[in-house]
Amino acid sequence: MAGPIERKLAAILSADVVGYSRLMAEDDASTIRTLTAYQQEIGELIRKRRGRVVDSPGDNLLAELPSAFDAISSAIEIQRVVAARNADLAPDRRMELRIGVHLGDVVVEGDRLYGDGVNIAARLEALAEPGGLRISAAVHEQVRQRLKLGYDDLGVQSLKNIPDPVHVYRVRLDGSSSRRDRTRGSRFRKVLAVAAGFVLLVGLGLWVSWPLPVGLALDIAGVSGPPVDPALPDRPSIAVLPFTNMSDDPDQKYFSDGITVDLIVALSSVPGLFVIPWNSAFVYEGQVDLLDVGRELGVRYVLEGNVRRAGGRVRITAQLHDTTTGFNLWSERYDRGLGDIFAVQSEISESILTQLQVAIREAELERIRRRPTDELGAYDLYLKGRSRVLSGTRQGNQEAGRLFERAIELDPAFAEAYAGLSLTYTVNCFRGWDKSLELSERAIELSQKALELDPYLSVAHQSLVVANIHLERHGEALEAAKRAVELDPNDDNAHLSLGFALLFNGRFVESLQSFKQALRLNPRRPSDAWDITAFLNFRAGRIDQAVELWERVRAANPDHLRPRVSLALHYGRIGRNDEARAVVLEILAVNPDFDHSYAAFLRGVTLSDGDRALLRQAGLP
Repeated sequence: MAGPIERKLAAILSADVVGYSRLMAEDDASTIRTLTAYQQEIGELIRKRRGRVVDSPGDNLLAELPSAFDAISSAIEIQRVVAARNADLAPDRRMELRIGVHLGDVVVEGDRLYGDGVNIAARLEALAEPGGLRISAAVHEQVRQRLKLGYDDLGVQSLKNIPDPVHVYRVRLDGSSSRRDRTRGSRFRKVLAVAAGFVLLVGLGLWVSWPLPVGLALDIAGVSGPPVDPALPDRPSIAVLPFTNMSDDPDQKYFSDGITVDLIVALSSVPGLFVIPWNSAFVYEGQVDLLDVGRELGVRYVLEGNVRRAGGRVRITAQLHDTTTGFNLWSERYDRGLGDIFAVQSEISESILTQLQVAIREAELERIRRRPTDELGAYDLYLKGRSRVLSGTRQGNQEAGRLFERAIELDPAFAEAYAGLSLTYTVNCFRGWDKSLELSERAIELSQKALELDPYLSVAHQSLVVANIHLERHGEALEAAKRAVELDPNDDNAHLSLGFALLFNGRFVESLQSFKQALRLNPRRPSDAWDITAFLNFRAGRIDQAVELWERVRAANPDHLRPRVSLALHYGRIGRNDEARAVVLEILAVNPDFDHSYAAFLRGVTLSDGDRALLRQAGLP
């Protein structure tokens, strides 16, 4: 007898290729290659948003995502990435997508989804123009306050084979607003005046005016993108995949993710190991083919597991696999009181080191066994705060700061909480959300406090790098960066910090080597390494490669301002004004007060009389 039908509410994304039959008729082999490449990249973008591809027959794709916000964000990222890829193709070979998104009831059968929720998404997709996006009113209601995009109300429409009419909205992917959405008034017009002259972008002209040795162009090619199936290192190598949250409460995911990151940090501090950082490993959340994970990340071993937290107890299961053979080398289950969580983490780390026969010094072992705090409430707040920082959004960063402050109130001797709070300030600066010098001074104070309590925190030294560079203390930044890499040689962000510090100290060739190492450690997730190496490509005359990298960072990091500034400046200089204007609008969507930060951005930059006149006309400093 068949079991009961399972129903659930889901955010459904439906996409298909415009003119697929024509493309196949003209060149089927090339079309299939391009479509396969696009589908793989789209699948990665959807997995990054915790979604899954349900089906991809022919030129169609159906995906399920955990929320309307994630579905819209994925759709926007997909269209941007596809547009960037199409720029390299002949006009008649470009593969444009239509996308529809709906939030509704679906029927679950195995891995497949059926029902009106799926059908409506497909009908919305059919209404979209090439490169466009249509959404239902259910989706619009969920995202209109959270995603400051332009929305055109297309009214209630009858859709084929859908019994009830559906209220449809068109999403303006360039960020412009329809007449009914315009609320910014005169201030918005002031900003557009700046966009028209692209004076907004002059403040970060440092990125395109920095003197770069011509000879460095010969060595840029190795950082033009992520390595393809990198070779195994000459020492034991491992990736720790996100431990699955098995708790009844899905909101406990921050806790299972926190356990994962803590294990990565512990293993990463051991010089005899090669450890993939969290931000590459987390791309593979839910991945079942461990052999693929090992091949794509260039590691021999993969650790996976799950976490169940209930009341005052925690159960952790961990398994170590050899990706070259598929064999399970070690597994263990820990059922302990929550107060033993640090002991469990150290036991897992030591077991891994034993299995991989990695020699470890007593000082490193003590570091792994260290208990960061005796106040579990502070640790819980810290894990929540770190999860917010890792979200990469401005709002998440602000929430993280408040959580770290509460953790410090509970335990004033909690070094990691001070380092975390310092990190929120330097992330503000590095991402371009707040460039005030006072924040950088405060970040230095907090990092120094963290290092007084625990001198082995690499992340505290990394914060010192960004803060000191912002304050033009380049020598201090370089010393902090060297120490960060020494303490955590497997942290891609530590190598980024060193590359950044070397760059500002004029040591370009050495900085390039640091960026290369960051990319090897983090081969599968577009990161700040791509942003900086895009700059190096740009200065070496490899303009197309630089723009491609900036577009990838732009697609992968919706709130990252600096690559957008670089892109808008470039597009403006070559006369691609519509694209430059769209990027400027994205900058304003992330930081509506961006115009108030010009004093910091323009400090030390030479402006023409025309630039200054435009600034005055726009009412900006």
